[in-house]
Amino acid sequence: MTEELVTLKTGNTSWWKNRKYRWEAALSIREFRKSGFKVKRIKTYRSDGANTLIYSDYLLNKE
Repeated sequence: MTEELVTLKTGNTSWWKNRKYRWEAALSIREFRKSGFKVKRIKTYRSDGANTLIYSDYLLNKE
């Protein structure tokens, strides 16, 4: 079994940037699933400071 941790940008506080980042993250997750990985979100967080990005950590399992 192979396990891998991936961090993706999954959102933003701005509504139109949020839409963009969610779309990009969904495309990435879809590609992982097509490659045979099982995808599980571990946590969602924001970094400190003026950065308004929202990040999510995903665990990829391939059997």
